Amino acid sequence: MEEIVTSLDVLNEVTCENLTTENHVEQVKIVQAMTQLLGCLHRQIATSPLCTEGPYRIDEEDNTSIEVATFKKLSQVFYHWHKLQQKMEAINWRLWMLWTELGCSLDVLRCCKAEGDKKESYATLLLTSRPPHDFPTSKTHYNKEKQMIYSRELWDAVVAKPLYEAPAGAFSRAAPRLLEVFLYWMSTAMHGYELAFIFNVATPLREYIHSSSKVTNSPLLTNAWLKCGDSKRSAATITSSAASVAVTAVIVSALTFSCRPQKVVEYLELLSAATVNELSRRPYPQPNSPVAGVAIALGLANLDDARLSSNPAAQLQSGNATILSQFTLLRLLSLPLMSIHLKPFDDATTSEYQMEVHQRVKTLVADPSHCVLQEQSLRMTELCIEEMIGYFNTSLETYVGLMQAMQSVLPRDLFRQKVLLQLQSPGTPVVHDGSLLVSAPEVVDFVRKIYEGIAPMLKVLSSCNLVRSFVALSRLEFARKASMSPSANAAMEAVTEQLEQALEHGIPPEIDIIAGCHALAVGLVIQRRLRVLLFQCTPLINDALSVAFSVLYNVSEPADAFGHRFIGVCLSHLTQSIPLQTVVPHYLRLTLAAYPANASSQALTKACGVIFGSLYFSEALTMPARSDKTIVETTRRLVLWAIRKCCERSTDILVEEEKEVDILVPTEIVKDSTKEDSKETVVSRETDGLYLAGLVFELMKMAPMIILGAVSMEAERLLYHWKKKPRVLRELKSALFARISQDCEAEKRAWFATWYIYIDKVYPVETSCSKRMVPSRL
Repeated sequence: MEEIVTSLDVLNEVTCENLTTENHVEQVKIVQAMTQLLGCLHRQIATSPLCTEGPYRIDEEDNTSIEVATFKKLSQVFYHWHKLQQKMEAINWRLWMLWTELGCSLDVLRCCKAEGDKKESYATLLLTSRPPHDFPTSKTHYNKEKQMIYSRELWDAVVAKPLYEAPAGAFSRAAPRLLEVFLYWMSTAMHGYELAFIFNVATPLREYIHSSSKVTNSPLLTNAWLKCGDSKRSAATITSSAASVAVTAVIVSALTFSCRPQKVVEYLELLSAATVNELSRRPYPQPNSPVAGVAIALGLANLDDARLSSNPAAQLQSGNATILSQFTLLRLLSLPLMSIHLKPFDDATTSEYQMEVHQRVKTLVADPSHCVLQEQSLRMTELCIEEMIGYFNTSLETYVGLMQAMQSVLPRDLFRQKVLLQLQSPGTPVVHDGSLLVSAPEVVDFVRKIYEGIAPMLKVLSSCNLVRSFVALSRLEFARKASMSPSANAAMEAVTEQLEQALEHGIPPEIDIIAGCHALAVGLVIQRRLRVLLFQCTPLINDALSVAFSVLYNVSEPADAFGHRFIGVCLSHLTQSIPLQTVVPHYLRLTLAAYPANASSQALTKACGVIFGSLYFSEALTMPARSDKTIVETTRRLVLWAIRKCCERSTDILVEEEKEVDILVPTEIVKDSTKEDSKETVVSRETDGLYLAGLVFELMKMAPMIILGAVSMEAERLLYHWKKKPRVLRELKSALFARISQDCEAEKRAWFATWYIYIDKVYPVETSCSKRMVPSRL
């Protein structure tokens, strides 16, 4: 008794400084005192008579009772510490847990008396206290160890130790209050990062509870949690109190892991059905969605039951359980998109989860009565893929990270290095918190794992919807190539073979090329399918063109080459189905915008050759008499518009180049011929702007005679713009003369000779020394 009195004195003399102390000696002294008193308190609870034998009456006015005196002293300690906490920021973690255990144990002891539940509960103050120092928060969402320790210690302090060996009457009265405290502090700890917290904590907490003999053999505790769960089963509660619902599901499944009563099975089935119903409205909710946390708690319970339990009767095998398990696996595989620090499971456990989900999906697909859930399963997988690809398109940094990762496992000649270097050298460096998935090894590891997890599911789901499964796999084409394993190819090869057989009998109308083909996923398989679709399914031509345009001047060399070839076929052979005015404007705009940064001189020449070749050799210009006048006029205007755009782009580039030349030429040079010589030295090679100007003159030379005059007037815009810049004008006239004086038809040569005389008079080249005219070189 003397030791108890001493401990009480120590705890009543505690100050704010003591509760926040980092002094090991002081802390140990307080912890020992509190631990001793808690042991005394737990013995009082365990030795109190059962309620069936009469109430264990504690008359708080009777100071002669040792138990009552101790009870009152401990109550004073609890209130004293509570008042101190109101004056400070955060109490020490260990001391907070002991204080919480004290309040919960006092609640249980008070409930041992008949009137105990009528008094104010200590739990009420626990719900209004402040969290301890180093409390888990969203800022440390990746700290699995801290979250696990917190959850286990909170379980012991609030539930396991206070209720251990409590009389049935006191148990039933105190349990609802303590469960409320436990759910409140668990919900508070996971606020803002529920999904990550549940992934980190659910399985370790289940195993901890199951291994604790203090709770696994307590049907009273199971009934208390089940009663709590039944009150949180509605759709509205799943949304409004998602964290509490998720934790309750974890605890109930853990308590009945070895032997699951029918009423618990019914509770889990009903909660699963309500959750899947919520998922059906949005099959793949974002990580911050309330329903996502509940779905993952249930999904992990299903997967852990299958992985660890030897009792098949305890496992939920319904279609709803499959959907929740699949959602959990997809979210687990996608965790690196949230943060690269989130790693709740090792590879072996994840692999076991994958095998279980794949088997469950097979069972689901084999049951024709589950057509609605089969559609939900496929849609969920599609959305997971869209989210992953969307992540890498979210910012320049993530996109470059993916390209570097692909370069590390694929041949470098598959990538356009010039474009990649430009992407890697932005004007302002991007600063991130270190949690982004951008490191090449981590990206490669991620795409391999997610492909290995998703591809087998899509292979199975292809029996429900072949086309959509193929399209989904097509979007993961880059991940398949990164995997570089025969097993990774199996799913794509099997689904592709099925689709090729189906295409022999007709084109499925539900094919959506835009949804199925992304710039990152255009592989040889997709190219073959696009060509087939283009020739056999006219309504999809615009979609096919959208895909082709999206990959032009891309980092991926095969995708860029495919886009140009595809559009070239459209312009040269499919003008009956695809009007020139549908393709030419957009193709030319993309090409001019890409030059010279992303499109080389050779690429520019080739693209312009395809564009103007399709126009010049169109029936409207080669045989105008046999063509509709409206079509002839439209084609003529399209040619003039194209020449004008090329001139404008050349002018823009030349302007920028002139600014650079002016900077390079020393400002102290006197304004005489020396300056002209200096500029000529600086511009000793053909610049990008001049190259495009020369290409314009070459394209002008190729124009049919019926529009040669109009095209020449458009090309003259270049000379007019630089009329007062002798050096640039001289270069342009030199480029013009070089083009029209070689490889020119006799009729056009005579026409250009006359036209050039006119140009030479209107746009004379003047020197700075004399204003003489430069004679015509024709």
